[in-house]
Amino acid sequence: MNDEVAVENEKSGSSVTKLALVAVLCLLVGFGAGAFTGQPVLAALGLVAGGDAGLGDADLDGDAASPAPLFEPMAGVFDPDKKRFYAEVGELLIAMQYRGATRHLQLTVQLVGHEEKYMKSVENDVPAIRNGLLIFFNQQEFEVVNTYEGREALRRKTLQRVNEIIGASGEKRVADVYFTAYITQ
Repeated sequence: MNDEVAVENEKSGSSVTKLALVAVLCLLVGFGAGAFTGQPVLAALGLVAGGDAGLGDADLDGDAASPAPLFEPMAGVFDPDKKRFYAEVGELLIAMQYRGATRHLQLTVQLVGHEEKYMKSVENDVPAIRNGLLIFFNQQEFEVVNTYEGREALRRKTLQRVNEIIGASGEKRVADVYFTAYITQ
């Protein structure tokens, strides 16, 4: 009877070892697959903007047909010869996870353009712009947006995102984005 118990204990110990080995192997394979395909898959699904936490290059897919000027502030925004027209997006409050705690980004967004008629049409799109920006800002990382460089990169990416949301092209676009209030806490 002692021999049977010893054989049973030996089989049980080897089963646990095999199960642990299979579990570790599955974790490694899953991690490797996620590390190499996670970001591109999420970007393809439209859940992230791609690049470095959404703050990467303006031309994400390398399409030469997309006009690069859409994603940079227009020259001469403060030129006294050019009129400026504004659209208020309003105040946004975003909760972000950072080191196991919830942190907040609170900002007020203003859009500026040079054509009054076009900026009036942009004002009609403010609900869609707010929705798109809330999703966009929720994808950002707190440690990035909490720096001056991160804030400026976020402002430029916000301009890009706004122009994408409203389907802007050429001269018919938002010239620049201003954060008239910007608080991280």
